[in-house]
Amino acid sequence: MWEVFLYINPLCSFCLKVEQSIIDFTRKNNIDTQYHFVTTSNMETIKDYMILKGMKPCDLEGRIGVTQDVYDASLLYKAAACQGNKKARNLLMNLQQEVNTNQRPYNDETIKLAVEKSGLDYKAIMTEKSGDAVKEAVKKDQELACKMHVEKAPTVIVFDDEDPTKPGVMINQFGSETSEEIINENLIAMLEKTMPHQISEPKSKYYTNDSIINIERYRR
Repeated sequence: MWEVFLYINPLCSFCLKVEQSIIDFTRKNNIDTQYHFVTTSNMETIKDYMILKGMKPCDLEGRIGVTQDVYDASLLYKAAACQGNKKARNLLMNLQQEVNTNQRPYNDETIKLAVEKSGLDYKAIMTEKSGDAVKEAVKKDQELACKMHVEKAPTVIVFDDEDPTKPGVMINQFGSETSEEIINENLIAMLEKTMPHQISEPKSKYYTNDSIINIERYRR
């Protein structure tokens, strides 16, 4: 079984394409997979998202608005996870679809639409979203991303649980931010090349792409 951690911006179309690509790959290859979607944001991911949306990174007011929306969407996802991880992942992808493909603004109406499409209880999610437990969970995800040197969104980290001694692989370069075909080609090539990955000795240093990560250091 594979254990896949996807570090993503919860509002990003690029992240959605990578999410769909790796899910399709594991399904087509009949790989039993446990997914962990982890929302993350930092100065670099916010800048990349602003550029992707056609905004200028030097737009301070725009940056503040984007940062607030990404944080709010992260809280929303964590709140949805209280009703089940699979439904929460569906919510995340529906939200990304509405904001990007359908060009809806990130607001209460769009949130409610994505929640209802995902078969979740809107009132329960909004109650959970304002609680301290959800805020603390988002904070811990941010701390883990920092600890694991995750600087880009999306970043995919794959472990093969059939061999717990085998280091995992970090992938954060996909060749394109807009072309699903290029993303698919590059992601598939990297997954086929590195999994299963035969390494004689685990390394402790992280690299920007095809990094190897010791699972004992990584697991929370």
